[in-house]
Amino acid sequence: MKQNFFTRFLRTSLIISFFYSGVAAAGQWKPFCVEGAVCNADFQSYSNLIDRHAAGPLPVGRYIWFQYPTQALDPQSPNHIRNNNSVFRMDTLTGKIEQNFDQNGALIPDFVSDVESIGLSDGTRLSIWLPNSLKFSEEGELIETRNLSGHTMFEVAANKYQLIPSPVELMGVLYVGYYSSIGHSIIYHSIDNGQTWEAKGGDILIDSRRYSLMANPEQTGLWAISPERSSQQQPASLWESIDDGDTWAQVDNGSFPENTVRIVHDLDDTQISYALTSEGLYVSTNRGIYWRSTLLLGEAVHGMVFIDRTPPLSRALVVGTDSGVKISTDEGNSWLDMNKGLLNIPHTVTYHNGVLVASSDAGYFTCNSVDCGGEAQAVPAEEERGLVTVTEFYNTDLGHYFMTPSEEEVNGIDQGSAGPGWVRTGETFQAWSLLGSNSAANLCRLYGSVTPGPNSHFFTLSTQECSSLLELEQTTPATKPRWNFEQYSFMAIPPAMEGPQPCPDDSQPVYRAYNGGFARGEDSNHRYVTDPALLEPMVQEGWVDEGVVFCVAQP
Repeated sequence: MKQNFFTRFLRTSLIISFFYSGVAAAGQWKPFCVEGAVCNADFQSYSNLIDRHAAGPLPVGRYIWFQYPTQALDPQSPNHIRNNNSVFRMDTLTGKIEQNFDQNGALIPDFVSDVESIGLSDGTRLSIWLPNSLKFSEEGELIETRNLSGHTMFEVAANKYQLIPSPVELMGVLYVGYYSSIGHSIIYHSIDNGQTWEAKGGDILIDSRRYSLMANPEQTGLWAISPERSSQQQPASLWESIDDGDTWAQVDNGSFPENTVRIVHDLDDTQISYALTSEGLYVSTNRGIYWRSTLLLGEAVHGMVFIDRTPPLSRALVVGTDSGVKISTDEGNSWLDMNKGLLNIPHTVTYHNGVLVASSDAGYFTCNSVDCGGEAQAVPAEEERGLVTVTEFYNTDLGHYFMTPSEEEVNGIDQGSAGPGWVRTGETFQAWSLLGSNSAANLCRLYGSVTPGPNSHFFTLSTQECSSLLELEQTTPATKPRWNFEQYSFMAIPPAMEGPQPCPDDSQPVYRAYNGGFARGEDSNHRYVTDPALLEPMVQEGWVDEGVVFCVAQP
């Protein structure tokens, strides 16, 4: 008998919810995704030139739009998403995840990052696929396609035109920048909400390898980044136009930092702007003229947001860096890790309508407030990523099963570090290490406690189930039974939500059984095996067959 997500969640959460007391605990980042999908934030753009760790989801009205890998378009792909697009959105007012939008003929519906798209003030979104602009309704339907430049697809390819990230809306006017390989830039603007476009030639070269086009701090004109050119001994520079990109004047005094991927304006002070660079965070306190390093963030910074907090608390500055997310509550004078529940890899951050999102190769994560302080989880070195052996143990005293991909943990259990009674069952399977597969998702590993319990581990590939249990962990005092997040254990492929077979041909299913402990007043425990015959005698003894819960590599 295969139980659906809600049945399984009810069983795993009852042991917590019956003891709910409303006492809040420290928070942590929670994963979210379309159920059954692999939603790593592997952002793509039409140019594929921009720092992909800086690319983020797209805020539009009450929603934030996300994408998952384009392989999800293929019904035979390992993640088994059998819909006609690879975008989804979060309703920031309810937290609900929505998918299956009618793209209505859009040629490339899966690119909704903030590289080439913009959420407009009327709730629609504009996406640029040179030479066209695609406008989508608030509900995700394609409203119209316009050729904004008059070029053909052949001319775009022949001249190697590239989009200058990102589109801008300014006082009701839309701006889109082109870059040509022959060394010039064009700014197109529209005063009729994208119906018609007019070109301005401009007199500077604007970089297409970063977020080079933006509004100025007062929202009255454009700023643009001109790239460094070593062949001409010309440093990167910052420019301003107040005539729709027709003419430009240099803003900085020669101090503009190289390798800047994005500029973020201080929302409370038009004199202050931050430059996010591969060498760290830079700041200007005189409207972009002079730039200096903040020194305290010496690693690459990919994203930055400002979060107002309830007085007398000061506002928070949150940044996504090469090693995770950091927070400052003293205007950047000091920074703390805010990485509990994240991996130690590059992240960017997005903040919209009170929802804070961290995006990385590991997926999308939310933090309810800025209370997710802690260190990030270490990941295998790149050369060590790939297949791992998951080993099963059985405790003869407790009657519990446990599994781990860690050789160090396996050796420790063999030597008695986990206590008495643990023996190997002889059962193993091959999965993937963290970051070891682009087609797999992270498995959440949770543990209760010896007292008050449950003295057991629980593993789930469902982001909904993991996130809900983490939410309950925060609202349940440590003196009451609850599941506590330990780490992401390994990667596996979500089973197909429907279809003739749960797993791709080059993988095998893993079956789960539950001991029914909650109903009997005992600690809950689960067993995960690739051979369903092993579960048959257990089911006859009262265990619950929960069917296929994830897919792993063929032996």
